[in-house]
Amino acid sequence: MHIKKTITLPQELEIEVEDRLIGTYYASLSDVIRDGLRKILAEYKRKNEIEIAVSLYKEEKITLREAAAIMGVPLRKALLDLGERGVYLRYGLEELEEDLG
Repeated sequence: MHIKKTITLPQELEIEVEDRLIGTYYASLSDVIRDGLRKILAEYKRKNEIEIAVSLYKEEKITLREAAAIMGVPLRKALLDLGERGVYLRYGLEELEEDLG
């Protein structure tokens, strides 16, 4: 099902999209807009997943590995993402057993 909407674009943006994207990467302005919206939604979903994982990790409800799984990133990247948000590594008996097991 498709819904028709009317949008307003600055002329410069329309010209740039026409020159750079349409015919090379996309067939139409509608294709550009659909793809752009999908990418924006995916970015917000990822940010939301990171914030959920950070919150649960800070509250000690999940392990670092579980946080990485929620974020959809390798353990090393999860460490960086948590560190960027001022969350310190919690490494206790549960994490040691998980690493050994």
